[in-house]
Amino acid sequence: MRLPGFVVATAAAAATVFVALVEAQDTSIIRGDGPPAPSLTRTAALGSWTPKASSDGLTKPSLTGMGRTIYINSASDFCLLMPPDPTTQNLVDAEAIATSYCINPINGTRPMPDGLIKTAHFRRTPEYVQISGTYDPAVMNLGSNDCGGEYDSEGAEGVGNPVGVTMRNGSYFSQFMGACDIPGSPVFCLRMCPSYEYCRNTFDLMGCLWTQPGDYDQPQAFTNCDANADLPTGVYNSSYTFSQGMSVTPPPVTAPASSNCKTVASPTASGVTYSWNQVAAASPAASSTSKSNGGSSGSTSGSSSGGGSKSGAASALGPVNVYALGVTVLLGVVAGGALLV
Repeated sequence: MRLPGFVVATAAAAATVFVALVEAQDTSIIRGDGPPAPSLTRTAALGSWTPKASSDGLTKPSLTGMGRTIYINSASDFCLLMPPDPTTQNLVDAEAIATSYCINPINGTRPMPDGLIKTAHFRRTPEYVQISGTYDPAVMNLGSNDCGGEYDSEGAEGVGNPVGVTMRNGSYFSQFMGACDIPGSPVFCLRMCPSYEYCRNTFDLMGCLWTQPGDYDQPQAFTNCDANADLPTGVYNSSYTFSQGMSVTPPPVTAPASSNCKTVASPTASGVTYSWNQVAAASPAASSTSKSNGGSSGSTSGSSSGGGSKSGAASALGPVNVYALGVTVLLGVVAGGALLV
């Protein structure tokens, strides 16, 4: 049977729609690009922070520093690598250019913004030190759907991602930060190790909960603990080691047992507010940014229609749903056109 021209034409149009849907889905599958940085409508007034006097001969910390020294001393004293300009960069964009933000900044690093860290849990084990917890993305103008990526000491070429990170607590490190491990509760984790086995960089799609088991669900808590070391990352037992890309991904291992845990005070606010801080910008005392100052009329909530990331989940419409929708549209149009003949 030869289909009438109307049916052929409508089928072709439906196929075009289907292809467009597939292409749109492909752009939101994990690709390592991440959603756009949230647009700013207002900027915050800078805080009162000033760097402490230093006699160590190192570069003085500043709000614009590009130093890459990181350390983990406790739940209230550590650093995280983050975008130097989160008004234009998401967590993945910044992998090669990230700078260090520290609660007690040193050597050209930046001070950690007040209010960023919501919870933090420090673990000292025989094989590594680790900090994990939750954060408020709006304080750093990070998208609430920015799934983030991995910063590590090796990188794709063995020179680090970003290059030139100085570690005070080890020879290797791995850091994840993003909003997709626990939806609605963005998490961060940073581990430093004397040996590579516990800080491998070959699990860059797996995120905090899988690569760095620890404490992520203790609300409003800051703790310091001793802990046992689990097996090296990816090793489950003597007969099974997982490698990223295998057809079946095992669940994360349980966090190793901890001991001697002590609850400590949260980091003391030190007057650190960056202009992109959307929590501070929303306060009555915040300065308003007009369009003439480069402000955007976009939302300040951090939401974005983009969903791709290096360690994040796929978009709301999964691949199967999109393909099924396209096929349904195609078949429906063809069948409907045939009935009209």
